[in-house]
Parts: sequence; structure tokens; C-alpha cells
Amino acid sequence: MKSSSWYFLVWCIGFSLITTGLSQLQVVGQKEPIIALLGDDVILPCFLRPSTSVVDQTVEWQRRDLTPKEVHYYSDRRDNLDIQNPVYRGRTRLFEEELKKGNMSLKLTGVKHTDNGFFTCFVPKLISTVKTSVIQLIVGAVSQPVISIMGPKDYGVILKCEAEAWRFKPEMTWLDSDGTILPADGPTETETDSEGRYTVRGHVTIQKTDNNRVTCRVQLQQINHKMETDIHVPDGVFPWSRGQKAGLIIGLLVLLAVAVLVGLYMWRKRALSMLGKWTVLCGVTLWVNCLTQR
Repeated sequence: MKSSSWYFLVWCIGFSLITTGLSQLQVVGQKEPIIALLGDDVILPCFLRPSTSVVDQTVEWQRRDLTPKEVHYYSDRRDNLDIQNPVYRGRTRLFEEELKKGNMSLKLTGVKHTDNGFFTCFVPKLISTVKTSVIQLIVGAVSQPVISIMGPKDYGVILKCEAEAWRFKPEMTWLDSDGTILPADGPTETETDSEGRYTVRGHVTIQKTDNNRVTCRVQLQQINHKMETDIHVPDGVFPWSRGQKAGLIIGLLVLLAVAVLVGLYMWRKRALSMLGKWTVLCGVTLWVNCLTQR
């Protein structure tokens, strides 16, 4: 009887240790939102900690605001996508080799606007108090920056760059052809529309260079995504510099002086020609008068 009691006590202790160890397992994900752009492929992180195989578990990825709510369903060592929401068909997968390490992260391809929302990673049969992790996916849109020439200023040219309909507030930077940041003409202007999308606008004054090429970069630091547009400003757009203006004035004065000298020369030549003709005419007249008197 004592032996049976001893075995029962050992069994209870062992079972308690096992269940305690299992109850310490937790499903963990990421607290910060996942930010993606339209068309991107993203990975929604989800892990079992401490690292334990989930090959024989049921793993559900859900969007509980949708019907059906299943984004991806794994059970009996295989994907079971018959109950998957049609909008995610062919766009999701788990990393099968990582399941034995407790990695249940979901790869979602071709992100759409409709993917905005909260995704739940759920392990229903796990002996734990923490069976779920919720990850927020935010999908943004971007547009190519547009550069326009505003006109001359002093001895340079003012450029404007504008990017519209950005889901998140981006940063704008001007760069020269060597990639050096150019100082902008004041802070970047920011506007939001009725849907909360951002439009950013900035100006820069550039001076004439060897290639007159400038780049406007609009960037989302959160996901290290950037869009760039470059422009070549023709030489003729730039106003003349002081040296060019001085050269023009000197050139005009030289041309004026040459014109005056040529005019004086032509006038003198014409005057001498006329004087010679009058001299001959006077001589002939005197000779005729002399003959007449005789």
C-alpha cells in the first residue's frame, strides 16, 4: 500500500512539473504595428516561447472582423485552407521548416488596402494561459514626387517638389548630383485630406552647376522606403550672373565704340571725297572763265 502511495505521489509530482512547464509556454508576436506599402510582401511574426515545436499543434491565423475569419489554418501537420477567407487564397503561407522551432510567422503576399487591420495568431490546443498574439498591419500608399520649375530668384532658380496621397507622414530631402543634401527654402509644407492621407511640398533654390541636376527624395523612415524624382534644369532658365551682366555691358560699350569709330571713318572718307569733287569742279569753272575772257 505504501509502495502504491509512493508511486502515485511521484506521478503527481511529475505531472505537475510537466503541466507547469507547458503552462509557461506563451504565444508572442510584435507589439509595434507592421507597416507595409501596397503590393509589398510582409511577414507577420508569431512564435512559441520558450521555443517548442508546433508541428503537431493547430495554428490559426485570423481576422476576427471578417467572415469567414480564417486567414490561414494549419492542422494535422498540413495546411487546411478549405475554410480560408477567399480574399487570402493563394496569398498566405507558414514556414514549414520553422514550425519545429516554434516559429508560426505568416507570410502575406501582395498586400492590399483591405489588409489593413488586426491579425490574430492562435494556438487553440496549447496548454497555456497565453494562446494568442495580435499584430496590427497598416497598409500605406505612396506617389512619385513631382518637381516643377517655379522661376528665377537672384542668381538661382526656385524648384518645387510635391508628393500626394501618402498614408503616413514622409520626410522630404533635396540632393545634388553628388548626393549631397541641399538646404531647403524653409520647412516642408504638410497637408492632410479627408481620408488622412498626407501631401508634402517643399522648395529649394539652386545655383548653376556643371550638370544642373537635382533630386527630390520623399522617404518613410518607419519602413525605410523612399521615392525619388530628378530633374535637369536647362542653362537658359538661370538668370545671368554679375560677371555675365558686366561682360554684356562691356561688350555693348565695345560695340558702340566700334560703331562710332566706323561711323567717323565713313563720314571722313565721304567728306574727303566730296571735297575732292568740289575742288575739281571749281578748277574747271575757273579754266572755263579764263577761256571766255580771252
